[in-house]
Amino acid sequence: MWRKVLLIEDDKKKIDDITEYLGSNYDFSTLVVKESYQSGMRAAMEGDFDLLLLDMSIPTWDKSPTETGGSYQKFGGYKILKEVIRKEKKIKTILITMFDDFGESDTSITLKELNDLLKKDFPEVYQGAIFYSTRETKWKDELDSYLKKKE
Repeated sequence: MWRKVLLIEDDKKKIDDITEYLGSNYDFSTLVVKESYQSGMRAAMEGDFDLLLLDMSIPTWDKSPTETGGSYQKFGGYKILKEVIRKEKKIKTILITMFDDFGESDTSITLKELNDLLKKDFPEVYQGAIFYSTRETKWKDELDSYLKKKE
């Protein structure tokens, strides 16, 4: 059973949808939300999480009324996973993203290609990718599928 979950995500609507869905359907002892690369990395290194729900493109810093969050880390999620492995933190990870391609137009990769890369590079922790959309509920079924594998 999943006990402690870390969600690293910067989109408020997506955070609300995911936390509402998880709160209504699962009984985690802890659900921590971080909204940037820096705060997410710090939480992942300091906490003892069973599961990481991770966005790929995240701002460097937390946003505030006076702070824009710095530049976006297009592959911030990849960098977090790389550091998690380097520090030997074995947190099972699911990518939840609103994008189906990543990077610049001449060097972009699709979500499927990214999923394959993450499976290859992080086989000990990476569980898979979910495409999130505010207009569809398919992401909930896919998330359930991953979460029930542990039960």
